[in-house]
Amino acid sequence: MKTSEDREKYLESIDHFIREHGYARPLEIAEFLRVTPASVSQMLTKLSNDGLINYQKYRGMTISEKGMKVLENLNKKESSIYDLLKMVGCDEATAKEKACFFEHFIDDDLAEKFRNFTAKLKESKIELPA
Repeated sequence: MKTSEDREKYLESIDHFIREHGYARPLEIAEFLRVTPASVSQMLTKLSNDGLINYQKYRGMTISEKGMKVLENLNKKESSIYDLLKMVGCDEATAKEKACFFEHFIDDDLAEKFRNFTAKLKESKIELPA
């Protein structure tokens, strides 16, 4: 994985566990991402240094305001890709899986172009062959 993709996946994992359990533990993150606990510890330190999470070793973590903005941006990207994939005929499961994958590889400008394109298609009510 690329460094920014790594950071995004860790941030999404932390968010997932906090939403599901109210907290995120490094060991759960390691198992979820299939990495070593040492790798998680290193990345948590990096995320903290980058201001994306508030983390104290052995005391837990929360996602910072800056981290929440990154997550919001990722969700927008995923949503725009998902909508486009659904419009071209992908089933829901495939669209969700691929959107989750591709969100890490498109920049904000391309995501915005996808959003504008899908919005215009929806407005036009053009039927696309699926």
